[in-house]
Amino acid sequence: MRKFVRSEKGAVSVYLILIIVPIFLFQAVLIDFARIKLAEKETESAVKAATRSVMSAYDTKLQAMGLYGLGISQAETEELFLEVFANNLSGHVSPGAFHYVDTRPLDNGMRVTPVYALASHVIFERQVLEDMKIKAPIEYTLEITDKFRKSGTKAPFQLGSQFSKEASELEKLIDQREKALNEAWQSSEELHAKTTLYHTYYQARIAELDNLAAQIGIHTVGEVKSDIINVINQLRSIQDSIIDLDMSIAALSQSGPGSVASMQSILESRRILGEQAQVLTQKQNELEVLLQLIIKYAALIAATKLEVPANGREIGQLRRKIEPALRLANQRNDEIRTKLNGIPNGSEIGNSSVYEVFQNVPVMGDDYFYGYQTAVASITALFAAFQEVVNTVYLYTSDNTSRANKANDAYSSESNDFYGKQSILEKTRMDNNGVITENKQQQKTKIQAVLDQAKQTLGACSLTNTQSGDTVLYNRLQGTGEEESGGKGFYQKYREANAQDTTIGSEIAYDLEKPEPVSLKAMGMLEAFNDAAESMRNELYVNEFALTKFNYRTLGLEKDLEGRPKVSNELVDPGSHALANQEVEYLLYGFSSCGANISSAYAEMFAFRMAIRTLEALLDAKKELLNIGSPLLVLLSAAAEGALAALQDMNKLIKGEAVALSAKITTSAVSLTYKDYLRIFLFLHRNNTKIMARMQALIELETGKDLVGKTTYIQGNASSDVRLWFIPQIMKLIDGSGLLGCKVHGDRCQFSSTSSVAY
Repeated sequence: MRKFVRSEKGAVSVYLILIIVPIFLFQAVLIDFARIKLAEKETESAVKAATRSVMSAYDTKLQAMGLYGLGISQAETEELFLEVFANNLSGHVSPGAFHYVDTRPLDNGMRVTPVYALASHVIFERQVLEDMKIKAPIEYTLEITDKFRKSGTKAPFQLGSQFSKEASELEKLIDQREKALNEAWQSSEELHAKTTLYHTYYQARIAELDNLAAQIGIHTVGEVKSDIINVINQLRSIQDSIIDLDMSIAALSQSGPGSVASMQSILESRRILGEQAQVLTQKQNELEVLLQLIIKYAALIAATKLEVPANGREIGQLRRKIEPALRLANQRNDEIRTKLNGIPNGSEIGNSSVYEVFQNVPVMGDDYFYGYQTAVASITALFAAFQEVVNTVYLYTSDNTSRANKANDAYSSESNDFYGKQSILEKTRMDNNGVITENKQQQKTKIQAVLDQAKQTLGACSLTNTQSGDTVLYNRLQGTGEEESGGKGFYQKYREANAQDTTIGSEIAYDLEKPEPVSLKAMGMLEAFNDAAESMRNELYVNEFALTKFNYRTLGLEKDLEGRPKVSNELVDPGSHALANQEVEYLLYGFSSCGANISSAYAEMFAFRMAIRTLEALLDAKKELLNIGSPLLVLLSAAAEGALAALQDMNKLIKGEAVALSAKITTSAVSLTYKDYLRIFLFLHRNNTKIMARMQALIELETGKDLVGKTTYIQGNASSDVRLWFIPQIMKLIDGSGLLGCKVHGDRCQFSSTSSVAY
């Protein structure tokens, strides 16, 4: 054994083994490691190629609309993905042949996951922006707004919108002031009427009391009653004596002639007693009359002391009506003064004489309200003084009667003086208001006549589809209104897909019903346009997408510079769509009928043209109209002219003709068509998420493609494996360190790779 151990035979071989085996093992591991990394890279490339191939199967109908969505089913997607993935792996290309890397697909490791679809507004808008950036139709939109800017419309538009806003605000203040003054004057007239009535009534009452007092003198009821009792007692005594005498006369009449002298004496006594009785009876009557006068006097005194306070309360109530009305009128008058002081003269926003009307707006002075309130308070106080006199007087002697008459005349005289002066002021004020009101009504009547004409052509829809045909299409777009029975439309579907409400219609409402609101709202559009023109956003791309991919009322009627009908250069022909000549209007307003959408577009377009034409008339306002001092009347007068001119413009626009923006407020010629105004309205009503859902609904209606299922972003997952040539157990040990990037199963190493692709 010792010899064997110490023997040197075979030492070289052992040495070589100790050197070569580690080298061999290292090379084997290195070779398999290189093959694994190469297979991993090959798998990643195959997954990417497979996902790109899947996304190449886009829907051609949607592509014609400038949109991209997967055009095959999920099963077809997975089949195509697996096919392309497998064909890009070296081990699957020619089975059985030698391959340095024999990567093979694993069936159970393949998955294609759709992530986003065209139903999403974010995705939909992104694709629209990409489409429109390439085609650059936004340049025309910018050209439209640049035309407005370069033509010098900003300052006139600002003037028109600011004038109408200030006229409207002032009109409200003036109306409130005049209404309060009318209420105050109505109560003041009632106050004057009552004081006149009271003065006459109490003048007669005082005279009557004075007369009664003169007849009564210093007598009292007790004294008179005592005198009456005494007279009655005396009468009873006389009557008893007369009865005794009558009995004596009867006895003597039966006696002989010797009793004649006695009879005459008795008769004389009876006569004297009778005369005394007559005197007493007359005195009794006089006393009873005097008693009635005293009772009447007392009753009149009591009634007067009750009536005067009651009348005083009525006067106080009228004062409590007048004073709050005057305070409100005074407050509004101060607000009008402040408002007028803050209004520029017009030169700051465009040199125009129309602002002179603000200088002629009537403003009451403080002395008007002070004098008014002082007079009413004085009348009330003087009547209270009269009431105090009445309360303190019980005997209407000449002095007391004079004092009562003076107090009665005092409040009446103050009331007459106030009424005489104030009635002149109020008549002038109300006459001026009457003239202004009459003129306003005349202008409103003129505007209403034009609006009535305009309403006759509001909803002239295309005859391409019958009304029932449109109804069916709109039911598919908007639903039947019976959501409980499953009657939802495409619009509701896309709103719900984006977690939005499904309310039908738009917040935009332009009607042609009442002259004044139409006029004011029309002028407000000028300010809205100025504000909107200050910034450009992605909405402009979306708007231009709508105008190029969908039809509208005058599509096919517009002509180019050579007089030939304009044609669409899009892959799709909007003129052939099922919903003919109304799609953009539907996008804007979202109602469930052609008539409602076309009418809304017409009304808004009419309002815009009316605003411009009204502005032209404002810049040329008549001097006599400005002198009246009613800004709203000036606006309505201009609006009456503007409405008539706007109606003529609309007759051209709906025929596809271009209409000059304005010959008075622009420095260069600008002409716009019906389509241009739709472009402006889309611009004004930007950030309306409902428009996006309506676009998606129209696309589904026309193409029959459900955008909810049209994938725009997918994630592909696939697995493959490669055979290990050398020592799998060593590779499994390395696998535990996480360096390989694959999982060792037997003599093969498995990979998983993911790739995401979006349109």
